[in-house]
Amino acid sequence: METAQTQMVSFVERILLATDCSPFSEGAEQEAIFFAQACGAVLTILHVIEANPEFSTIGHETALEMEESARDHLEKIQRMATNEEIKAEIVIRHSDDPVEVINEEVLTRNIDIVITGRRGRRGIKKILMGVVTEKVASMVPCKTLIVPKDFVIAGDGVLLATDGSSFSENAEKEAISMVSRCDYLKYICVVSAAATAAELDEAKQRVQRITTRIQAENKKITIETVAEIGSPSDMIVREAREKKVDVIIMGSHGRTGLQRLLMGSVCSELIASAPCSVLITK
Repeated sequence: METAQTQMVSFVERILLATDCSPFSEGAEQEAIFFAQACGAVLTILHVIEANPEFSTIGHETALEMEESARDHLEKIQRMATNEEIKAEIVIRHSDDPVEVINEEVLTRNIDIVITGRRGRRGIKKILMGVVTEKVASMVPCKTLIVPKDFVIAGDGVLLATDGSSFSENAEKEAISMVSRCDYLKYICVVSAAATAAELDEAKQRVQRITTRIQAENKKITIETVAEIGSPSDMIVREAREKKVDVIIMGSHGRTGLQRLLMGSVCSELIASAPCSVLITK
C-alpha cells in the first residue's frame, strides 16, 4: 500500500499490532508498518503467549522457547519499522486470556487502532486464533483492522455495510471521511440487507441517504448501492468479491444491541470469510 493510501483510515497516533508470529499475520504486520509510517504513529508490536496455569517444569521450558522464538520475530518487525523511522516497541506477555491482554494494552496505551491477522497458526477448520480476533473486535474500544494473509490494501474501492444502528452510523462516518480525504479512491459500494419485505424500503432509503452524503464530499467517486432481502453476510461477501474492494467497513454491533452481540453475527462471519480486509469501527 502506498503511503498516501493509508489515508483510507482516519489519522491515528498510536497503533497496536497484535500478531501470533505466524504467516497468517504477515499481511497485518506489513499494513501496520505502512500505517505507522504514513501517520507518524507510534507502533506497539504485541505477542501473547497463551499460558497454561498448570504449567509443569517442561511447560516452563517450552514457554521460554516460545518467548525466544517470538522475540526474534518481533525484533524483525521492529527493525523494519525502525528502517522507516517508526518508533516501535515490543511487548510479549504470557496469559491464558489473550483478548483481555490486548484490551489492557489498548486501554493503557490509549491505542487508536488495532491491526491483526484473520486466522491463527493452528488454522484448524479455519477457526480464528482461538476466536481471539473476533473477540478483540467486539471488546476493544477502538477501531480494528483485520487483514488476511498476504493481503495488500491497494486503495481502489471500499464497501460500507450498514444496518441503520448507532454502531453503523460510526461506520458511515468513517466511510464518508475516507471518501472526502482520498482523491484516488475510485468507488464505494453501500450495502444494506433487509430481513423482510417490510424492511426493504427502509434499507433503500438508508443507502440513498448515505449516497447523498458521499456525493457531497466527493463528486468524482463511483457509488453503487445494494439494498436487498437476504443474508447480510452473504450479500456483503458477494459484493466484496464482485467489486474487488480493498476494505469492508462496518460497525461492531447491530441494531439489536444485545450485550455486545456482533451485528447479527454478520461481523464475526465476515471476519472469517471476507475476501479482503475488514475495518470494524466503534
